[in-house]
Amino acid sequence: MGGRYVGFYWTLPVPRIGFRHLPKDAAAAAAVSTTIRYQRALTHRYVINTEGRLEGRLLGEIAFMDTRPDRATEAVCEALDRVQDMTRGRRAAVIHVAFDEKAWRGNRHLVEHLRTLDIERIPLSPAPLTIDGETLDPVRHFAAWRRQETAVMAALRLGAYAGLRASLSAVPEGEGRWMEIAERLNADGIKTVRGGCWTPENVRKLAGRLPTEDDA
Repeated sequence: MGGRYVGFYWTLPVPRIGFRHLPKDAAAAAAVSTTIRYQRALTHRYVINTEGRLEGRLLGEIAFMDTRPDRATEAVCEALDRVQDMTRGRRAAVIHVAFDEKAWRGNRHLVEHLRTLDIERIPLSPAPLTIDGETLDPVRHFAAWRRQETAVMAALRLGAYAGLRASLSAVPEGEGRWMEIAERLNADGIKTVRGGCWTPENVRKLAGRLPTEDDA
């Protein structure tokens, strides 16, 4: 009898572009996320090459988006608990892409929780893969993404600082000041340093640590 597997694919949110939710269906998730699509394709190739066929061997697939945009969190544990429901007591191994081999997106929570659940883990090396006629090299892809994100986040930060400084100068101190500033910034289309909307609380916090224009 051949092996049984569950494919586990995960990614991080990108709040600045509104990418905060992922479809639960793996195929639908792959349609909206390059990262998920790559992991799913690599997993399918492994199962097909190992067992000769996909049907009946891949017992289930889990597409998961973590809660933070900058790191893996323990939220993955709840997603991994679904593996046992999918396998219905049958012994199966979880396949995932070991991005940490290339110093990108390590997930110790994933590794530790699978060990706790006593579930075999099959880490796949993130090698280049041809998907729909195009070669995707994850190392190059994510390196380019990091460079782009660094530039975008720097621009967001400077824009948020400038907008907040202007609002602090325009809105006098007093009751309701933080709310008025938040509403003003949102109305002007100015985003927070992470690309989100302003609230009285994040206005207050950033105002308390706002660097001078020379330090920004």
